Amino acid sequence: MTLEESINKKINDNLKPSFFKILNFSNQHKNHYEGDNKDTSHIKIIIVSELFDGHSRIERERIVHKILKDEILTEIHSIRLKLYIQSEYDLIK
Repeated sequence: MTLEESINKKINDNLKPSFFKILNFSNQHKNHYEGDNKDTSHIKIIIVSELFDGHSRIERERIVHKILKDEILTEIHSIRLKLYIQSEYDLIK
């Protein structure tokens, strides 16, 4: 299973998002730190889930970090998170 497939499965299984997208921008950072030879080391994830309702931005990020703990520890060098409930996302899309 690729990193993106693993992230996709974990996010969908745990957060049941109405919208979910992974943006890979690793090619913009090739070899900028020692050991960077991964194709998916820098990603942005957009998640819209009602399970974020009632949680602060920091709490939402902690939820996602906990779900993706293994990937963050071993494969992801940089992760940008955009986390919304549907009503928040509707205002910006």
